[in-house]
Formats: sequence, structure tokens, C-alpha cells
Amino acid sequence: MLPKWLLFFTFILVLTLSSIDGQPTPTSIVKRQESDVIDYHRTGITRTSTQVPTETSSTGKGDKNDKNDEGDNSKNNGSDHTPKPIPAQTAPWFVAVYGTESGISKVMACLGAILIVLGLFLCSMGFRMFRPMLCVMGLLTFGSMTWIGLANCRPSDGYPSDTILMIVVPVCVGLVGAGAFYFLWNIALYLVCAFGGFIFAIFVLSWRGDLLIEHPIGRPCFLGGMALLAGIVTFFSLRPMLFFATSFVGAYIFMFGVDCLSRSGLIAGPQALLNRNPSHTIEYAMNKFIYVMLAMIIVMFLMSMAWQMLFNAAHHLGMHIVAAAKGKPAHDEAKEEGEGGRPPSTAPTS
Repeated sequence: MLPKWLLFFTFILVLTLSSIDGQPTPTSIVKRQESDVIDYHRTGITRTSTQVPTETSSTGKGDKNDKNDEGDNSKNNGSDHTPKPIPAQTAPWFVAVYGTESGISKVMACLGAILIVLGLFLCSMGFRMFRPMLCVMGLLTFGSMTWIGLANCRPSDGYPSDTILMIVVPVCVGLVGAGAFYFLWNIALYLVCAFGGFIFAIFVLSWRGDLLIEHPIGRPCFLGGMALLAGIVTFFSLRPMLFFATSFVGAYIFMFGVDCLSRSGLIAGPQALLNRNPSHTIEYAMNKFIYVMLAMIIVMFLMSMAWQMLFNAAHHLGMHIVAAAKGKPAHDEAKEEGEGGRPPSTAPTS
């Protein structure tokens, strides 16, 4: 009997164990869930989530790409409305600055020759020949300001008879300014020195390709501030400021005229600074020739300053101040020297 019960018990135990192995139990389900969680953290995806993240990621990338494309298109559309400056040393750049792609045009040749002569006059005889100096300064002051106004208001396709208009109008207005400076000399003295401060500010800004001051408001403030400062200092020290203005303006326009003939790029500095018309902006790129010309302005200015101070040691605004030592009136001495007389007796002295 005992072996039969053992066999029966063994048979029942085998069936139970087989049923336990074939059907999942709660503990086996928990273990499988735990293993699935571990696999999910390891791989980052599950069988049910393999399709959804890919779809969402692909759509997300598509949205980002679409947004980037729209942003690029908007940037391109915005940049189309703001023209870039003409690159330096290119054919359009030479046309915009010097009038021709190569060679020297007749207009630039005449302008360069006139500026060289006027520059030499101011550097050598600017203080001694008082009245002619006022006429030259009036021509330069009114002519340059008129050109600045015309250049900034110039249409994209230019004025009718553009070349003639950009030359004739500044010259005519400059001649009117020369007459005004000649007759209103007591006011013109301060305007001469203010123009010298304005040219000095242009010279300082021209030492870097970005014009030294990048802020669009800082540049005109610096230009106007230097001109105003020079005019104020003139009220307290007229004689030294006239020496400075005639010497520096003469040296600058002399090298300006030289660049009209050499086409080195010095003209591009003041043109890029003063002409803010978005349709005609140019790039100002420094090179060794521009550095040499800027250095020559300093050398020429110092030589002119020393020469005029020594040559005019006994003169003040066209009047010989040591004439009284010879027993003659000052105006008679001035006429004998061929200086064309002196300013009225109310002329300021220093």
C-alpha cells in the first residue's frame, strides 16, 4: 500500500509543479514588471512606446525646421531692404568714390589740383594774408556742408545730371560763403576755427576702418562737439587758434587733393562718415597708403604751424604790430608791405 500512496502523491506533486511552471503567478508578474521597468530605463523605450517618440520627435524636428526656415526667410527679406555698403577696392567702390573704375577723371583731376593749391596757400600764407584766407575758408566751409546735405538726400538712382549737380551747387554755395566770410570777418573768425575743429574730428575718426566711434549718435556728437569747442577756445585765444585752423585745414585738404590723384582710399573715410545715405554707403578699409597719408598730415601740420608762428611773429591778422617802432601807423606799414591793409580797428587782438 505504501508504495502506491507514494506513487500517487508523487504524481499529484508533479502535476502541481507543472501547473505552477505553466501559469503565471503574482510573484512572477511582479518580477516581470520590475524587469520591464529596468529595461525601459536602460533602453529609453518600450515596445508600446517605440513608435510614439519617433513620431513626436520627427514632428518636433519638422516644426523646428519650419520655424528656422521661416526665420531665415524673414531675415533674408529684412536684409534685402537694408543694402550693405559697397566693398572696398572693388569696381563699384572706385566708381562711387573717384568717379571711374580706373584712371583719373577730369573732375577729380581738377578737384585735386585746386585742393593742393589751396592747401599750400593755407599752410604757408594763411595767417599773413587775412582776407584771402577768409575767402578760402568760406568756400571750403559752405561747399563741404552743401555737399554733405546733397549726398545724404541723394536718391538711389542719383539726381538728374548727377555729376554736374554734385559739383556746381557746392561750388556756387561756397562762393557765396566766401563773400560772407570776407565781409562778416568778425563772425567768420570763429567759424574758421570751428571748421578747423570739425576737420580735426574727421581726421581723428579716420584712423580706424570702423571710424573709431561705432555708435551712430556718438559720431555726430563728436564732430559737433569738437567744432563747438574750437569756437569757444577761439574767444579766449584767437591767435593760436587761427594758426591751428589754417595749418591743419591746409595740411588736410592738401593730402585730400593728393588722394584725388593717387586713389589710395583716404577720401573714403570722410565720405563713409558724412554720407549716411543707405543707398550710397561705402566701406572704409584701412591700408598702408592711408596710414602714410594720415601721418603726412601730422608732419605737414607741424611744419606749417612752426613756419607760420615764426614768419608771422610780428604780425596780427594782416597788421604789422611793430610798425609803431618806426614811427608809422600800423595801417600805413601794412600798405607798404603789400598786404592790402588791415582789418578795422575793432579787430580782436590776442
